[in-house]
Amino acid sequence: MRKYAFVLVLLCVLSCMTSCVYTTTTTPDVPECRYHEKTIDLVVNQSEWKFDSQLKQYYVRFDLPEITAEVYDFGNFSVHREYNAGTPDAYQVALPQSVYMSEQVSNGIIYYTQHIDYRIGVGYAEIQVTNSDYAYDPYNPESMLFRLQLIW
Repeated sequence: MRKYAFVLVLLCVLSCMTSCVYTTTTTPDVPECRYHEKTIDLVVNQSEWKFDSQLKQYYVRFDLPEITAEVYDFGNFSVHREYNAGTPDAYQVALPQSVYMSEQVSNGIIYYTQHIDYRIGVGYAEIQVTNSDYAYDPYNPESMLFRLQLIW
């Protein structure tokens, strides 16, 4: 019984030492956890995609002054692609995302994978679209909506 009591007391002490309460009032005895969060919509129209012939992928770059050195060093990022935006059927898929595609060509159907990923750096975010077969002619990725979530 003493063993269980000791473990219980130890767990209580450890949870008190590591806990942090988010509060809107200032209490001298309770530490406050402060964090910032921001969601930024990244809209890419079909004509805005650029092709990188060395990497063989399409990309679009967004200048984002919100991503400072402090946010980059200590923050958390996630990017989601949103489908059916503005409708009751809207949903998001976290990046990276692999989309299995097919296309009708003169001699049948070809199947390929479209890989969508992102890069984050101080002051920018970049979205990339790569097809598994690198066959892009005549091709330009469709318009897409991405949501960047920042927490710092």
